[in-house]
Amino acid sequence: MVVDLAVGDQDQRAVIAHQRLVAADRVASTVAQGVHGRRRVGIGETFWQFRQYQPGDTIQRIDWRQSAKREHVYIRENEWEAAESVWLWQDRSPSMAYCSTSALPEKGERAAILTLALASLLVRGGERVALLGSGLPPSSGRAVLQRLAVTLAQADATAASLPAIEPVPRHARVVLVGDFLSPAAELERVVRGFA
Repeated sequence: MVVDLAVGDQDQRAVIAHQRLVAADRVASTVAQGVHGRRRVGIGETFWQFRQYQPGDTIQRIDWRQSAKREHVYIRENEWEAAESVWLWQDRSPSMAYCSTSALPEKGERAAILTLALASLLVRGGERVALLGSGLPPSSGRAVLQRLAVTLAQADATAASLPAIEPVPRHARVVLVGDFLSPAAELERVVRGFA
């Protein structure tokens, strides 16, 4: 009988995760995305700058139109575009179980949908996402969204209202979603720890 309850709980978490993913996709579909560059020369589709031809440059990189207008031969350079690593965290502490009326969803439900919508947008944009504290590296694709949804659907009565500070790679981004009802000094300590 204990096994049946565990399987039942697992099924219920899967249903909640699926419902949240559908709601998150609905939110994410209302947002227009753009490409972000790295503000330096590299592989990408966005024009960065022209520079004079130098010995060693391949002939295929010459911009013949620009070169025809001027005295020198010019190379067209594009801006480097690369995927970002974004670490997400959602407050699952008991304070997120609040709602002002029974007709409205709890804060935790809204936070989960917004966290999943952000993850969906990031994955659609070619970024890699991971959940802080999961121990898993950032990845992209629909599978990571499903994994995030299932993890966020799990109840955690011992969840802290702020994440534990953990090392993240240089140039990674961290997004925290919660009500931030912790003391300001604690919040500052966590933000400084990730910065």
